Amino acid sequence: MSVDVQAFAQVIRIRFRKGEAKLPLLPKAVLEVQKIVQDESKGASDITKALAQSPTFSATVLRIANSPEFKNGAYEVRSLPMAVQRLGGRRTLQLMVAISSKLHMNVKDKGLKKILDRSKTDALYVAVAARNLAQLLQNAEPEEAFLAGMLHDIGVLAVVCAVPDLLSPLAYEDQLAIIDALHLETGGRLLNYWEMPDSFESIASHHGIESDDRPRDKLIDIVDAASFLVRSFGHKMLFNSSDLIDPSHYPPIQRIGASETHLAAIEIELEDNVAKMSSALR
Repeated sequence: MSVDVQAFAQVIRIRFRKGEAKLPLLPKAVLEVQKIVQDESKGASDITKALAQSPTFSATVLRIANSPEFKNGAYEVRSLPMAVQRLGGRRTLQLMVAISSKLHMNVKDKGLKKILDRSKTDALYVAVAARNLAQLLQNAEPEEAFLAGMLHDIGVLAVVCAVPDLLSPLAYEDQLAIIDALHLETGGRLLNYWEMPDSFESIASHHGIESDDRPRDKLIDIVDAASFLVRSFGHKMLFNSSDLIDPSHYPPIQRIGASETHLAAIEIELEDNVAKMSSALR
């Protein structure tokens, strides 16, 4: 028998208010690099020292720097300082944040694991499409658009990590419906907790919704346009918040000024670019 989704969601909200539901933490290495990037007096050597304390992130950053997505025919880097130099401090931080969710995906329940896996795949598709849109339109920083895409549905992870005990006994469809009801507000709460920029918190809280209180931010339009395009290209998303229409009539696509030529270019390169990025972030 199906549960009352709204009543169940309210139980989870009460848990959050009472402090009984805990949001996932960013790893210590990410927090340290985040502080370094925000400090203009520090640089790549400081980031390298912080990364060196985490074998997991050190190996991952080195592998990413040598991946086809970032190597671009250049020489292979064999040391962490060279890897950070190639990626840059800001991009290194963005990639660390993007892959941090993988550290919280070790759930036993098959339904919840399926939801997290699908959400991770969706995020990568949206992130790559968002970055490509930003590159083509030159109206936003491509790496900012990529990270925004990776984090736009982070609320899915936040809900699952906060109350796995409540969700695990439920049928898959009920789990999905409850997470859908909560992931926007919880995603915004999590990114605030992680001290991410306000624009990212807004994206997590408002993406996919056309409303009077929707922030007028180019980045959220790029993420929504990317999500719409990914679905229109045939990728089945975890949450389908709106019916597909002609892309030229979709408000976020109109607002960012994407033409049919831009959209066609995204479609041609999407699968290949996702495969490259997936290999880099594995």
